[in-house]
Amino acid sequence: MDWRTTHKVPSSLAFPELFRRALVPGALVLDVGCGEAGIAGEVESLGCVYIGLDVNLPSLGRAARAGRRVASGDAGRLPVRAGAADLVTLRAVLTVLPDDEVLAGVLAQALRASRGLVGVQDFLMTEDQPLYASRYAEGRALGLPEGAFPVCQGGRLLYLARHFTPEGLEALAERAGGVVEALSEAPAPTRSGNVIRGVTLLLRAR
Repeated sequence: MDWRTTHKVPSSLAFPELFRRALVPGALVLDVGCGEAGIAGEVESLGCVYIGLDVNLPSLGRAARAGRRVASGDAGRLPVRAGAADLVTLRAVLTVLPDDEVLAGVLAQALRASRGLVGVQDFLMTEDQPLYASRYAEGRALGLPEGAFPVCQGGRLLYLARHFTPEGLEALAERAGGVVEALSEAPAPTRSGNVIRGVTLLLRAR
């Protein structure tokens, strides 16, 4: 799947309480991988300023027509100055970046862009569900990183996805130059409607 041109980037995650509690009125939130900027209204209702970045032009176009403040930007090369935002969010972004080096680079970019916190919201490995246990096993057989697996539709590979462990995410944060300030787990829906383990983290640069 080409994330730049696909018709729509799915979004299944609600804006988490951990992020809400980290915000104060006037804070600037940079939502990296914003899709159609679905959380913009919630952020603005808290008295904060919302800016969304994504590579998907169709989604950005719909967000802009809805009056949202959005721009084109790659998570691996954020087009913003250091310390541009109070909170930089990565919501279901890491799950489509299975390579550890790329993941650490994206987290490092988010930490650079934040003068405060980076909020990560993603999915944890859910091996007690047979569907996902088999997907992780398929990924291992293909030589993919732990928790990574191919997502196919109609016999065609769409993209590689990855689920994490809390320890793995903490290690990635450390590799990127950050430290985990808070972590919470809660059930989370995937784009296909399955409910699995979800995780929310707040990171700060060391």
